[in-house]
Amino acid sequence: MAITGSLSEFSLPEIFQFLDQGQKTGILTIRDSTDLSTGKSLLRHIWLLNGRVVAAGDRLDNRGLARLIEQRGWITDRNRLQVERLITENVPLGINLKSLGILQPDQLKLLFSVQVLRQVCSLFQVETGQFRFDAKSDLPKAEMTGLSLPATETTLMGLRSLKDWQILQSKLPEPNSTLFNIISGQPSLRLDSSETQVWGFADGSINLKKIAEHLQVPIQKIQQIAFRLIVVGLVEEVPDIDAGMVNNAVDGAAIATDANRQIVNSSERTEISNSFLQSLVGFLQNKA
Repeated sequence: MAITGSLSEFSLPEIFQFLDQGQKTGILTIRDSTDLSTGKSLLRHIWLLNGRVVAAGDRLDNRGLARLIEQRGWITDRNRLQVERLITENVPLGINLKSLGILQPDQLKLLFSVQVLRQVCSLFQVETGQFRFDAKSDLPKAEMTGLSLPATETTLMGLRSLKDWQILQSKLPEPNSTLFNIISGQPSLRLDSSETQVWGFADGSINLKKIAEHLQVPIQKIQQIAFRLIVVGLVEEVPDIDAGMVNNAVDGAAIATDANRQIVNSSERTEISNSFLQSLVGFLQNKA
């Protein structure tokens, strides 16, 4: 079963949320003709097991994770044959290298961060790409560290590490908007301290600008945090109704003023027209 679509219709966070909640297993492929950060075409594969991201890469030859390990000098002539054997047998590479003492737990965490989070983070810069999710695809165990994250939490962590928010700027909540909590109890996602603070204000009573002032944090940072909480389904943005009413009142007053001006102008035009008609009648009577 394959699901295809455009990222202009369904954002990556929405796709991840669907795959997470549906506990989907398969491969998600993202394609874009032009990667704005490099000017080159973009292709990414993300593998999921029961809604959890287990690996990511730009190739399908089962060599991506091994390449990352080798780039860091962790594959030596002494252990190269063991690594090649594990790749050929298509078993979970990372966890097996750990069991052999070739990799340490901290090294596995670093590999997962580079392999998954860095590649997912780059995908938030894609606006017009295409996606395809194939549930029948086999998982490439040679690309797996043995670590995994729920797809929604991968979104959260990917956005945390995002350096350039320019493309997402238009999607950030407005400074005058408030946040409203849409879950019951505590979040199942692991929030950092700043996210927890902002989430604590999600009762619809204080806008983002005032939250920024209270926490003494730049408003742009608060908008980014709020955006993360929104896209992972913890809160909703509530527009500032009072500001909207004021704007509507101002707009209404302007419309009323324009209307009155039009009425006056229309009245003046009517008086001129009647005067002209009276003069014309008098002229005709005198001519008679």
